[in-house]
Amino acid sequence: MEDPEHHAAAAREHAERARGDGRQNDPPVLAGLAQAEALLAVAAAISSLAAAITPQPASAPGPDREHWLAGIRDQYPSAYKPWTADADNALLRAHRDGQDPAGLAEALGRQPSAIRSRLRLLTMQDPRPAGPEG
Repeated sequence: MEDPEHHAAAAREHAERARGDGRQNDPPVLAGLAQAEALLAVAAAISSLAAAITPQPASAPGPDREHWLAGIRDQYPSAYKPWTADADNALLRAHRDGQDPAGLAEALGRQPSAIRSRLRLLTMQDPRPAGPEG
């Protein structure tokens, strides 16, 4: 992560040089550099603040994640559990039989988004067309 203090110090240095006698340095260029460094310092400070106030993702370990997961598993008992070959085969069969993701989610105890994601993955790996097997 960028250090706001570094940019602030560089901005002060450029500004001081711009105020100098001007014989060795071009004041407008140094003033522009000072402005750019000041803006970078502000941007770095904003990034630091955003990182400090951003909530941790649900995948972070701890009691909040366990509570979150338990709430989801009340509705979808297999949510976030590893997929097995048997579950993959059942999903593909049901999909080819025309079941929609919402119905498959209920039948397999998974979230509809997990069903859609897994179907995308499996159908990309499976060169056979989706539909009744013949």
